[in-house]
Amino acid sequence: GARSFAQGSSVVPGQPVVAIVGSPNVGKSTLFNRITGRRDAVVDSTPGITRDRRQAGAEWSGRTFQLLDTGGMDPADDDEIGTQVYSLARGALAEADLVLLVVDVTVAPTGGDMEIIDSLRGTEIPVMIVANKCDSPARDAGAYNLLSLGLGDVFPVSAQHGRGTGDLLDAVIAALPPSSDDPEVDDGPEATAVSIIGRPNVGKSSLLNALLGEERVVVHGEPGTTRDAIDTTISIDGTPLVLIDTAGLRRRGKARNDVERYSMLRTVDAAERSAVAIVVCDAVEGVTDGDLAVCEQAAIARCCTLLVINKWDLAQPDLDDLRGLVSRKTRQRPPIEICSTVTGEGLHRIIPAALRLAERARTRVPTSRLNDLLRELARERPGPRKGNTRLSLRFLTQIAESPPILRLDVNDRGLMTRDYGFWIENRIRREFDLEGVPVIIQVRGRS
Repeated sequence: GARSFAQGSSVVPGQPVVAIVGSPNVGKSTLFNRITGRRDAVVDSTPGITRDRRQAGAEWSGRTFQLLDTGGMDPADDDEIGTQVYSLARGALAEADLVLLVVDVTVAPTGGDMEIIDSLRGTEIPVMIVANKCDSPARDAGAYNLLSLGLGDVFPVSAQHGRGTGDLLDAVIAALPPSSDDPEVDDGPEATAVSIIGRPNVGKSSLLNALLGEERVVVHGEPGTTRDAIDTTISIDGTPLVLIDTAGLRRRGKARNDVERYSMLRTVDAAERSAVAIVVCDAVEGVTDGDLAVCEQAAIARCCTLLVINKWDLAQPDLDDLRGLVSRKTRQRPPIEICSTVTGEGLHRIIPAALRLAERARTRVPTSRLNDLLRELARERPGPRKGNTRLSLRFLTQIAESPPILRLDVNDRGLMTRDYGFWIENRIRREFDLEGVPVIIQVRGRS
């Protein structure tokens, strides 16, 4: 079976795991960003921004470990999303070697804090209390009052400003078990990053959970449930693969608040660091203009594109019609797969299809074959003319891969039109089986 664990920049099995837990809006994601040195977790003053589990590699004094961020644990929040967030956070404790319980030093411990503290007393996992928002020494006294809880050592910190985090990390390193060496992972192939993107509420998180075979992210019918880009690494037949769940993409200018804008930026960043983007569509709605816009976002990010039609158990639109639409309206002309996260239909084809696209992006086409095609294209459709001068296609060669980057030498770069360039790109894509793969052509004039 697939071995999975969430990850950020570099996940290494065998490294100790530190879980950050606490009530909503106490600064857990700010601490996560501070320790990892990243800005991955969406941070906002609104309570409950983080809902899913996030994990990223962290390093201090030459020692590496995995840091796990969780959603705010509110035992009193009994709605569907709140219950899932609480369950995911509790599940993270089963993987942790050390727990950082974050509390807000500016307010007295709440009933929710005390319930979390009582539940942690029943575990054998060592716990450290992080008294956050100690922005000045005057607040440290309030932090040390938390020693009366009898749960563990207390560390006054300001996650926002970095105050006290060095002392906290020194203690974390001292408390962690030794890392286990795993040469098989160290020497193994680099993981292929695959992001799952799409409009809000098309089933992205449901697809991730279905592919993993377990609940790793919050799923709900409310649009916008996912706020962060959530990385999860699995191994398939020895091949490491990073699956990235993302927030829904809306059209430019359609974000309703700052949280949505930050989430969309994380989604775009996830596509830019991915080899393949799985664009999820809703079978009931068909392929919409919004879905096609998401495909174009993936093309701009220079990652391969696979279109997945989800909710096939609810509707079965004509696939030939969809393929024709996608071929006409998208630049990369992505292949299409169908699936249902409810019945499981088609799920087994999605990851292999994504890996095939990543492999095609590593294509290296011989220069001789490229120039044979170039001569054929020049005969089939002579270049645009301006006055007495016509565009002449001189030489074509590949200068990079993943994705393929080609350099096209012409007599006058100014004669190249957008339409003619797209036509050349699509003929190259069709000739060398690169549907769904970005093909970048750099045009160089004689001068």
